[in-house]
Amino acid sequence: MRLLRRIITIPILIIAIILTIGFIKSLSYLQDVKHSEVVFFSGFLSYLILHFLFYKPIFMHVMAHEFTHALWALIFGGKVKSLNISEEGGSVTIDKTNFLIILAPYFFPLYTFLVVLLYFIVDKKYIDFVIFFIGFTLSFHLVLTLFSIKQRQKDLKEVGILFSLSFVYCINLLIIVIIFSIISPQYYILNFLNEVVKIFVKIGNAICPNYLI
Repeated sequence: MRLLRRIITIPILIIAIILTIGFIKSLSYLQDVKHSEVVFFSGFLSYLILHFLFYKPIFMHVMAHEFTHALWALIFGGKVKSLNISEEGGSVTIDKTNFLIILAPYFFPLYTFLVVLLYFIVDKKYIDFVIFFIGFTLSFHLVLTLFSIKQRQKDLKEVGILFSLSFVYCINLLIIVIIFSIISPQYYILNFLNEVVKIFVKIGNAICPNYLI
């Protein structure tokens, strides 16, 4: 399995580049700045200010990290035997593992997922607060994921550093696309997919000009 991950790392890196270009190009479909987008980015920026100027909520990050391992183990039919969390770090003991369970805390923003669920059920008069915290928690996830990666986590080494970083980047980018399409009234996933397909077609035409349109 480790050998297979090494083999597919290069294609994933290429996909990461394509997804990034597709995302940037999909932003060109935006006509102007909408209220919900301002609220979202206000939340996103607020966490950055909190993190870099005032306080780093490491305990909340460790808790999300270990709970995410546990959640994904349960999703794959595993059992959680123990869970320990402190300011210094955490650990979870599970009876089943795979690369998705190992990498889940790096690509699955647990708190953002919970807040997004609220987005679909709260009264409209509270929607701005929810959107603000979607941006806030997504920023929390991205910044502290980068912080964790800089600590040379053993999770990444276990799966393979280059594969892990490439895979985590791709999934995080796709999650950002999905979240932005939820909170923005003018951003559509289809526009993003359309740009990605165009890039794949151009690459295909360059490689096999006689077989693709």
